[in-house]
Parts: sequence; C-alpha cells; structure tokens
Amino acid sequence: MALEFDTFIRRFTTNYMRAAIYGAMSLIQWLSIIVDASSLIAAAVLLLLAAICYLIAGLKGQGFVGSKTLGGQGVAQMIV
Repeated sequence: MALEFDTFIRRFTTNYMRAAIYGAMSLIQWLSIIVDASSLIAAAVLLLLAAICYLIAGLKGQGFVGSKTLGGQGVAQMIV
C-alpha cells in the first residue's frame, strides 16, 4: 500500500500540485474528524503543514527537488 501511495504522489511534480494534493488529503481528514473526533487530527495537522510548506515554496519560486533518501532523483543531480 505504501508503494502505491508513493507512486501516486510522484505524479505531482510541482510545488503547487503537491500543495493541492496534500491540502485535499488534509481536508478529507478534517471532514472525517467532524463526524467522529479521533487521533486522525494528527494526520490532518501534518498534511496541512505539508500543504502550507509546498505552497510557500511555490510562492517563493523554489523548484521542486526530489530526495534520494525517499527514492527520488536526489539533490546531487542538481549540483552536477
């Protein structure tokens, strides 16, 4: 299941697209908390934080850089 999630997230290659998907996932979590308050609030908060960070990076004009640690192309490619 984690591999499927990683594959899904890799489709979103810009900061704005990542902000949108993380924002949507956060919204789903917040809506589920309305029905029944639970520990999902932690996921909602972290997803919202991720969305905000990607949005700020997009607004600042920073390019999206994958991390080799998480299986991406890696920052080293940017240096070469």
